[in-house]
Amino acid sequence: MPKKSAKRKKPAKAKRIRPTKKPREKEDYKHSVKMLAIKCCGKYADLYSKEFYMLKEYLIMSDVKILYRTFLSLLFFSTILAFAITFAATFIFAIVARLGIMLFLMGIFVMPLFISSLTFLLIFAYPMSVAESKKRDIEANLPFAMTHMSAIAESGAPPLTIFRILAQFKEYGEISKEAEKITRNVKEFGLDELSAIRDRATKSPSPVLRSIFQGMLSTIQTGGDIRSYLKDEAGKTMFDYTLKREKYNEVLSTYADLYTALLVAAPMIFIVVISTLSVIGGSVMGLSLETTMTLGLGSLIVLNMIFLAFIQLTQPKM
Repeated sequence: MPKKSAKRKKPAKAKRIRPTKKPREKEDYKHSVKMLAIKCCGKYADLYSKEFYMLKEYLIMSDVKILYRTFLSLLFFSTILAFAITFAATFIFAIVARLGIMLFLMGIFVMPLFISSLTFLLIFAYPMSVAESKKRDIEANLPFAMTHMSAIAESGAPPLTIFRILAQFKEYGEISKEAEKITRNVKEFGLDELSAIRDRATKSPSPVLRSIFQGMLSTIQTGGDIRSYLKDEAGKTMFDYTLKREKYNEVLSTYADLYTALLVAAPMIFIVVISTLSVIGGSVMGLSLETTMTLGLGSLIVLNMIFLAFIQLTQPKM
């Protein structure tokens, strides 16, 4: 008798794994806030758009991903909202605390005006702060990026190849991003090299980099030698960088002299005077010696912190 063939088992169907959707709550929330701001304050943004035209330029240079009209609407909406919330909170606090009529009136008008004005200034200054930060980053890395571009150009590479290679080096910060945008505009958006460079020449936050891009445009359009141009610009930017370093070192030496006189020598004299007064007895402007010493040490700590913050803020990015 012929053997019965074993039944083949059907292969189990693989379960299809559905890709999980990324949470879009944050994006939806931002979109809802923008739509609410436009609905409430869009007409004011249209009305005062010319008065805040400078803000539009900073939005372009900072590369903040928001439309000018939307940003203005958010600016006005946030200011009004801050005033309303502060007014309500101050009003409730004044009633609960049973403040006098003068404090009550000052609180419900002064505090909302202060908070809303502060909100307006912070949002208004945000694009300027971002643009200034990018400008400092560009100008700090520009000498080294220009030297790299000059070395690439010496090999005979065309401008697009120079920017494509430069975009791969993230050490150059914002300059790498500028080069990446030029490459993207050519490869993805179909612009030619000149149009892509011209676009960044009008939108870059650094006037030095804009000037270099304009010079590259002129050199390419007139048939000049791009290698010689980049080599000259690399030398100029490195010379300016060295000059800035030397000037800042001179300023630091002046700061060091001031620090030694005000925050080293003066506290020592103060301690000697207090020690002498503690022996012979007495007070300083009606204050006891212990209180005077405590105030002096506290002031010394605060002055040191202010001095360090000042040095940090005035230090150029190198």
